[in-house]
Amino acid sequence: MDLSTIANVATALTVITGVAFGLIEMRRARREREERAAFAAVQALMTPEWMSSSMIVAAIPDGTTAAKLANDPRKLEAMLKIATIMEGIGYSVFARIVPLSVADDLVGGMARIAWRKFQPFVLDERERTGTQKSWEWFQWLAEQLDRHTASRTNLRVGAYVAYRNWKP
Repeated sequence: MDLSTIANVATALTVITGVAFGLIEMRRARREREERAAFAAVQALMTPEWMSSSMIVAAIPDGTTAAKLANDPRKLEAMLKIATIMEGIGYSVFARIVPLSVADDLVGGMARIAWRKFQPFVLDERERTGTQKSWEWFQWLAEQLDRHTASRTNLRVGAYVAYRNWKP
């Protein structure tokens, strides 16, 4: 083997090593970004406002009309707080800042329940204002959760059942 062949092989090995390292580093950075986003989402949710609002929203009867919701300031305020958070999470998932699976684990149940209860109000609001922009990312999130999540949890199976045999 001559010197130029050795140099070419060494160059190729260096490039391959660099590409492999780059790919590994990209995966690590993506995972770190997902963890930071999940932590930020948990911090945003673990507030007294979120807790009290989510309890009020969960207690709203299915089939509540837009007019009934609009005429109950306490329920409407709670729903608007939850919807605003869901709007931000929805866009964060769309922008690939927060993975859909993380959103599903953190707020999947509440997103589905809240959208079901808030939808009549949103549709009425869109018709009244003539724009489809009202709560668009909240609706998008709820629809994506229904279409794409293969989560082991859902509205009928909680994490305490689905992950009962989890090991650290």
